[in-house]
Amino acid sequence: MKARVVLGFTMAALAIALVPLIAVGTFIVGQGMGVIRLEFFLQDPPGDLSQVGGGIRNAIVGTLQMTAVGAAIAVPAGLLIAIFNAEVGGRPATAVRFAVDVLAALPSIVVGIFVYEFVVVTQGHFSGFAGSVALAVIMLPVIVVSPEEMLRLTPKAVAEGVRALGISRWRSFVSVLLPTALSGIFTGVLLAVSRAIGETAPLIFTALGNNFFTVDMDEPMQGLPLLIYRNALNSAYPAARDRAMGAALVLVAIVLIFNLVGRWLVARRQPRTR
Repeated sequence: MKARVVLGFTMAALAIALVPLIAVGTFIVGQGMGVIRLEFFLQDPPGDLSQVGGGIRNAIVGTLQMTAVGAAIAVPAGLLIAIFNAEVGGRPATAVRFAVDVLAALPSIVVGIFVYEFVVVTQGHFSGFAGSVALAVIMLPVIVVSPEEMLRLTPKAVAEGVRALGISRWRSFVSVLLPTALSGIFTGVLLAVSRAIGETAPLIFTALGNNFFTVDMDEPMQGLPLLIYRNALNSAYPAARDRAMGAALVLVAIVLIFNLVGRWLVARRQPRTR
């Protein structure tokens, strides 16, 4: 009886959580589908936001490029921090874990101002690289948590048995512990990318935006969140509002594809790990 009551509360909580998700998803699909066509992905936005037509090509490429560079910075650093916390332990790990928790709680706009002072001011101009650094700072604490928990759940006997065979510590990490924590690593990376890819405030202070197509990370770069934000500010114009809703639908689709591909890779890897 108690199990049924708990199961009932769990299902009710799941239903409550799904209501806003379905509502938001339905609204975005309903508003954005009318804009989606081939030209929307192959053209850049018009200079005048009130003008009908144009696309979001520069924003898609800029978002993917800045997110990829940010992940390339954050993933190795996050894995090293997770390994340090899981293996070293003690007061040093506690201090590092506290710092990671504080970093995770920082508002994204504060991260944007921080990167502006240390990267944009140093460079003397806005750039896609500065945007990538801001996204990396946002990704870092999310990437640390899942691998650390998976490494801590790995039985100590496994690590001790590997090292008893004379295998060096770094080799045991690469060959045994990291493959064991692979699902946690993928989960952390996916959650980090899903959070960072939609951030707007840090990009306003770092990447700034660019109405033209560019792949040069040393120049201001457009991103989907920036394009959505600036078109939504001009939502009095139907063309700008439609462009913002279409870009929002594309952004949600990109996050969904990342999650589906990541889950598929994890599921494909798990039998080999066993």
